[in-house]
Amino acid sequence: MENIFYLLSAHTSCIEGICLSKKNNNVFITKDSVGFSTERSVDTVETSRTETEQWAAKIGEFLDQQQWRDHAIAFLLPAEDVTFRKLTFPFQERKKVEQALPFELEEELMGDLAETAYSVQVHQMTEQNSEALVLLIGCERLQQLQQLCLKRDLLIRNVDCAAHALYRSLINDNSPTPKTQDLYQIYLGGDESFVNTIREGRLDEIKIFPNRIPEILQQHLSAAGNSLSAFLQSFAKHSDGVDHAAGDSAQNGSFIQLKEELRLLCAKLTLHLRIKNYSSGNQIEVHGILGPIIKWDGVKFMIRSFPLPEAEAFTERSVDNSIISVSSKDSVKDEITTRQQADGKAPGTLEELMVEAKHREKSNEKIQNDDDEIEIEATEEMPENLQTSRVPESVNPQASLLSLIGRKHWGVLGELRKEAELFLESHQLSLHHESTPWRGFLRRNRVAVAVAASLMFIISVSFVWQTKTQLNLLQQEIARAERLVQSELRLALPQTSASGVNAMLMELEEKIKRRKVYIEISKNFEKRDYHNLRFLKYISALLSEDAPFQVGSLEYVPERFSFSGTIDSYDRLQILKNNLKEIEEFKSKRIVESNRKSPEGIVYRISIDLK
Repeated sequence: MENIFYLLSAHTSCIEGICLSKKNNNVFITKDSVGFSTERSVDTVETSRTETEQWAAKIGEFLDQQQWRDHAIAFLLPAEDVTFRKLTFPFQERKKVEQALPFELEEELMGDLAETAYSVQVHQMTEQNSEALVLLIGCERLQQLQQLCLKRDLLIRNVDCAAHALYRSLINDNSPTPKTQDLYQIYLGGDESFVNTIREGRLDEIKIFPNRIPEILQQHLSAAGNSLSAFLQSFAKHSDGVDHAAGDSAQNGSFIQLKEELRLLCAKLTLHLRIKNYSSGNQIEVHGILGPIIKWDGVKFMIRSFPLPEAEAFTERSVDNSIISVSSKDSVKDEITTRQQADGKAPGTLEELMVEAKHREKSNEKIQNDDDEIEIEATEEMPENLQTSRVPESVNPQASLLSLIGRKHWGVLGELRKEAELFLESHQLSLHHESTPWRGFLRRNRVAVAVAASLMFIISVSFVWQTKTQLNLLQQEIARAERLVQSELRLALPQTSASGVNAMLMELEEKIKRRKVYIEISKNFEKRDYHNLRFLKYISALLSEDAPFQVGSLEYVPERFSFSGTIDSYDRLQILKNNLKEIEEFKSKRIVESNRKSPEGIVYRISIDLK
């Protein structure tokens, strides 16, 4: 089964794409969509749109022209539309970094963080520190892409930054990435310009260099055509300091403007490397269609002398390449593999070596000084690490214009074409990706979904109707049961004035509570042990009115029991004393008795210690 994928570079001026197909684990490039977007007349509707809406409209027109729909797509957004930040935290836990990241980003950004979507990659460093690389983009741009793809049944596999994609192509290369030296990936394309600073094999910074090169190329190509090979041939043969009045004035003006922009970029690149403390041990890679136009002499960047020495060889090879392309027109598919492709370098033939030798000879005799006016004045105070040989020896493996033979794309896709499959997959710094194509599925299966929805609606209506019928029957049963409950409650509450079931239940509940309290009190009263009452009962029986003695006073305290009175004889006093000993509380207690005679009889006092 063959799968179709799309890869699109979404620059405002230069929108390009690649169509890929995958069959039996083999990936083929079936179509290259190349060129700048054509300039259109600006109408009132166009001017009323925002910049993001105009950008989205151009992408939508491109997708419609290419008839791309119903498949997966990946976007490479320009580096100038993506914000890069690197933050350091004094801890290594990823969860803590993600929690603290929004607060740090709010201080870093000028706008509102809520209007920005971001992705983060956390690297653990030494000394309990961690470093977070963050890519940010406006939510409005992502929403515009989502709407475009939703209308065309496209599944977004990945949204990546062009600068980070160029870095990924380096990491995916078989050649080892330098760990101790800094590497500068300089990109000068027809779409944008930026520099990736790579330290210890990790992306350290993305520096954007805004310029007018896309505008100049767009104006030039609107009249001269969209062929990259033809443009490079004409531009490489454009001489410096020669009157081109007899030629095409528009083309001559575009080439002059383009050279001026390149000189400005050379000065900015030189300044950037000096700020980054460039040393002779660092490496420089120059990419893009304008990469072979500039050179690095160990101290500064400069534009090469025109016409370029390899211009004639480039023209011949381009013609030969076009003939080969026409003869092999039946073989449209271009097979690619991510890890087993050879580099796009020109073959090292004798003719090519002679051209390069001629180029170096001319470069040694005539060093370009046109950019001295914008060069930094403090050249004499240049750091020692920049005081290297001024022999113009470029470290760029694609320094020759011949390396662009066969190149189709003006923008960053020309650098990434052989590894296009790699950028379809998402990663930690992906700005957006979709994994569930439900909306596309619904659009492609409208009839089946409509039938299923109708059946679900019928089933739902019947279920609701049945449920409603059951509820009506249940309400009738509840009303009948309520009337029965009321009749039973009135039997238990004959004097109630309540009419509702709830009120009657509350009254019955209150009555039950009172009855429970009464019963509980009664049970507690039955269980009590009235010791003092029994004791008093025994004493009362002993000291009854029929007894042959009288009690004048009686004292009962916890320590003792005593009473006194009169009695008629000593015998009866002894009987009283013995009867006291028979009482349970007085057994084994010491009984003290005292008496004396009196006219009324014998006066006695009996005291019992209770301790």
